[in-house]
Amino acid sequence: MTNRIELDGVTLTVELATTPTAQQQGLSDRDSMGADHGMLFVFNQAAEWGFWMHEMRFPLDIIWFNPNRQVVFIEPDLTPCPPAPANCPVYAPPINAMYVLEVNAGFVQANGVKLGDTFSFV
Repeated sequence: MTNRIELDGVTLTVELATTPTAQQQGLSDRDSMGADHGMLFVFNQAAEWGFWMHEMRFPLDIIWFNPNRQVVFIEPDLTPCPPAPANCPVYAPPINAMYVLEVNAGFVQANGVKLGDTFSFV
């Protein structure tokens, strides 16, 4: 399922990952993603959701949002992990989040995304 969101004046077409299966798969089966696209993980409850770059084929920025859709944590320019998953770090926010957005690496810097920014559905 896709939707559109706006973050810092930029409209993104996002694929919604709302089920455990879709959330586990994420973007790991793709070679790339359009510049104005992303994947928005929507969880049933706020928690310190951890993400890793295992089996990813391209770099990402990952942005965590609280239930009010405010940015609470950012991990920019994450590169895919080496083949051995034991060497793959898990990235998690220091506070609870309910939404997580994966976008192409460089999006955060190019658009000035910062803590406290919010997204909205359009």
